Amino acid sequence: MEDSKTVVKTAKDKTSSTVKRKNVLKKIDLESAKLLAALKDRANKKTYGRKIKDSEIIAKALSLVESNHIQDLQESTLSEKDRLHIAHEDYIKLNGKISLDQFIGRLLKGEIRIQNEA
Repeated sequence: MEDSKTVVKTAKDKTSSTVKRKNVLKKIDLESAKLLAALKDRANKKTYGRKIKDSEIIAKALSLVESNHIQDLQESTLSEKDRLHIAHEDYIKLNGKISLDQFIGRLLKGEIRIQNEA
């Protein structure tokens, strides 16, 4: 006796039931994904030639990144605590060793002014 719930899969069933995997960047935020899709749509509005791939757009964009862009990205990742430690280290280079507590105290008293490089 055969159980009515038994399912037999043939090679044909297996290939037809598999969903074709879409190439998706796993760690891209939604806004960037939308921007990439919009750029891809604009780039593919043409009469001739094959479709432009996401990877081609990304590769072109990456080739345009310059050192000032890298510096901007690095700057954007700094927390206020990081900025304080950088200012403390810069102060030590110019004026000699001082503890972080003493440095913060002098900042609060107005004895030290931090110059913003902007």
